[in-house]
Amino acid sequence: MEIGEINIICSDAQRSLRFYRDVLGFEMVEEEAGAYRLRCGATTFLLLPIAGPSPPRHPYCSVPEFSIDLKVEDIRTAHSQFVEIGAEFASKWKPGDRRFHVRDPDGLVFEVIEQTPRPAPDAPQ
Repeated sequence: MEIGEINIICSDAQRSLRFYRDVLGFEMVEEEAGAYRLRCGATTFLLLPIAGPSPPRHPYCSVPEFSIDLKVEDIRTAHSQFVEIGAEFASKWKPGDRRFHVRDPDGLVFEVIEQTPRPAPDAPQ
């Protein structure tokens, strides 16, 4: 078994497309009948604009849900970029933290995590 395409059921395709493509940097693959196929690394996502209005927000991890990790090299820079665009945060971040949580336009949560640098293959252990 393996994971295939991940469907993101959204309420507004254009608003979600701006977030996933323009903010997160997902690559646009194709548009078909109002749905958008995007790629991030080897993972393909399909924005399906078939949902009704977004439900009220709830505290992160208070109800069953998925969240997707976004790995970044510099958490401080990533946080500043999300602040700059007016993103909705699902958790507070303070300097020194290696993660924070941000919501997409429909309230779906992404955990933004600072990657731990890997030692060079020839570095002493």
